[in-house]
Amino acid sequence: MTVPAPPDSPQSAEEPADTNAWAAPSPGQGGGEAPGQGEATAPAPTAAPTPAPAAPPVAAPNVPYWPPYAYPMPAPQPRNGLGTAAMVLGIVGGVLSLAVIFFWLSWLPALLAVVFGAIGLGYVRKGLATNRAMALAGVILGITGLLVSAGAGVFVVTRVQAANEERRADENAARARADAATRAANERVAKERERIEAERKRVEAEQETAAADERARRLSFGQSYTYGDGLKVTMAAPTPYVPSDSVSGTPKNAKIIQVRITVVNTGSEEVSLTGSGLPTIRDAKGNLVFTLIDGSGRMKILKGSLAPGEEATGLTAYALPGSAADRFSAQFDYGLGRLRKDVIWSGSPS
Repeated sequence: MTVPAPPDSPQSAEEPADTNAWAAPSPGQGGGEAPGQGEATAPAPTAAPTPAPAAPPVAAPNVPYWPPYAYPMPAPQPRNGLGTAAMVLGIVGGVLSLAVIFFWLSWLPALLAVVFGAIGLGYVRKGLATNRAMALAGVILGITGLLVSAGAGVFVVTRVQAANEERRADENAARARADAATRAANERVAKERERIEAERKRVEAEQETAAADERARRLSFGQSYTYGDGLKVTMAAPTPYVPSDSVSGTPKNAKIIQVRITVVNTGSEEVSLTGSGLPTIRDAKGNLVFTLIDGSGRMKILKGSLAPGEEATGLTAYALPGSAADRFSAQFDYGLGRLRKDVIWSGSPS
């Protein structure tokens, strides 16, 4: 059997150009015997005429006929880009939302993931896309990223407000501490000023008291002074004195005087007169005056102590130089150490 060639293939030189592969074999073809050879062929019975089938399309001369073949149309490509982008953006938004400091960046890809995922799900419902799982994952991740981003934003805002409140509280506390420290410092300064002022006044009072006491201890002959422990001392006005013949070495032109001093213990305790037995006499120029040692027994030295209410008298004689006898002073010292005080009487000899 001869295979027909396609329409655009060249015809074989050995095959007749008018050969129809789909036609019935003609007499003498197909290996049959030729008419008139062998047995005689019986005439075919006459059959009733049948309707002739529709004639096939007439092919062009010398071109074999090919039946029409229906080629399938190519299927449209699925629109899966938005679903994929939604999932990728959802992952990005979720990862960024986990970092609290990037919450302000995560909301945008999360929002885009929700939008793209919703559009991708719409494409899936219309049959234009096949990645429903990716689009749905993008929507879920986007919503999760938005929620986490919103929560992170609320957390950050809350923390910032709390930090600001703590900072303000710390500032207020520091300001209060500073104010308290300033007030305490001012109070200390005021107290120190008061203490200094009180000390100044005390010193001034002491100085005034000392000056008053100093003035009180600068007396004229015949006046008295009482010490703090009750010892009262009085220096009588000097009187002329005639020494006995036993006195020798009297300065020439000297004026001899006698000084009487009387002490009374007006206090409640015994007082000591150690170092106070003899007064110190100075002339008008401040020089020490010569003391007469008279053996006649008329000189008396104050004894060492006085009982409460006891009185004692001391008598001494001095030779005043003629050139300095106009005015002289007699000094009585009493007390021990820093408490020792002197009383000075001054005047002209009688």
